[in-house]
Amino acid sequence: MKEYPYLSQAIGNTIEVLRKDRKMTKSALAEFAWLERRYLLEIEQGDKRPTVNAVYSICEALKISPPEFFRKVEEEMGRLTKNA
Repeated sequence: MKEYPYLSQAIGNTIEVLRKDRKMTKSALAEFAWLERRYLLEIEQGDKRPTVNAVYSICEALKISPPEFFRKVEEEMGRLTKNA
């Protein structure tokens, strides 16, 4: 399987930016997304790869469509790659 070295970090950064834009705490987002706070923290830090189900739950809690979310992740991956 192909590795995407910046994918986990890009997902985490994107979630963090969206969460802060919506003035949500990590605890609030975890609660709305039905996730453990620790799991969400690890995703935001880029330490965990979220499941597809977790991504959809996070998107619903952040009120963003999954396609729009992944467009933002792609942009962040490009930014991270350029700055590497």
